[in-house]
Amino acid sequence: MASWDDLVSYVRVRYEIMRSTDTELWFNLPTTGERTQLVVVRSITGADGEPGAQIASPVGKLTDLDLPHLLAAAGEQAVGGVVAQDGVVVFRHAIPLHEGELAAFDGPFQHVVHVADELEELLTGGDEH
Repeated sequence: MASWDDLVSYVRVRYEIMRSTDTELWFNLPTTGERTQLVVVRSITGADGEPGAQIASPVGKLTDLDLPHLLAAAGEQAVGGVVAQDGVVVFRHAIPLHEGELAAFDGPFQHVVHVADELEELLTGGDEH
């Protein structure tokens, strides 16, 4: 199994990390045009006890969003889902960390970033997150 430290080493050479702690990595990534998207990757332990990573990106304030529209739009995605955390709706997905397969992180990471950005633009018209 790959460890959290292995993932941190992998992303450090591929992405600019905005902030980091022992269990979190924060990024502010360009998406389309002048848009950017905040994304947080957290170290988690899966149900099987194995290491994993949760990738989360904010969509908007819970009180500002049309929830039926949000749920319908998020429901069109094959993986990931929306949750409310501290009054903010985030789109998130979790993946296991498999040794030698850290390159498999990029697809889910980019998916979360782009879906959250699309949802934010669709539902708020803005680019605050």
